[in-house]
Amino acid sequence: MNLLRLIMLLGILASPQSLAALINNGDFASCDLSGWQTDTDGAPGGANDFSIEGSAPNCSAGIHVDAANTDVFFANTLYQALDFTGMGLLKLSLDFSVDSELTSQDNGFVADYFAIGLGDGSGALFDQFGLSGSLIMPTDINGAADFSLSWLIDASLLSQPNWTLEFQVLVGADRNGLTDFGRSSLFVHQVSLEAVSSQVPEPVSLILMLAGLLLLGRTLNNHQGARQ
Repeated sequence: MNLLRLIMLLGILASPQSLAALINNGDFASCDLSGWQTDTDGAPGGANDFSIEGSAPNCSAGIHVDAANTDVFFANTLYQALDFTGMGLLKLSLDFSVDSELTSQDNGFVADYFAIGLGDGSGALFDQFGLSGSLIMPTDINGAADFSLSWLIDASLLSQPNWTLEFQVLVGADRNGLTDFGRSSLFVHQVSLEAVSSQVPEPVSLILMLAGLLLLGRTLNNHQGARQ
């Protein structure tokens, strides 16, 4: 193997390697909700509360609340079961957006909101460490916003098989329990959960290794030149 090929190989080994995709239909390229489940206030998802947006192969899943034709009174959830058992280092990445028909500039605006987290079947949400809370705490939907985020899943969760990834959209209400009946939506564009190799050389060690190889290559070239 010549020096150039060896250096290229080391560069590949130094990059975190994606080993497996663990989310079913995470890009919604099938333009349906296969692999996902829906929930409306603890019951199967309402027909008007979830949608597929766009056209193949660039589709997204929509979750909607607080419109005249939506069935939800409190919360809509799009979720998928996860199994972390036997996995190594895991990275969860989400690409999504939110929007609302009304904003804080409108009279009578009451913000609907969303939250994203890991579920254990109890109805509560948890963060990437398995602690009570969420990956994204309840956040107002006040006009359009885009998000692209990722987390490393803590090793303490890797022996636990019964987690779900949950996108929740909830109806906001004023002090009288009234809403503004302005539709709010969360659009899930891309979800990935990948096992990432943790066997990455330390940067300083890699630099020293490359420097040594370059010196070796120069020495060999000098010896070859001297023979000639």
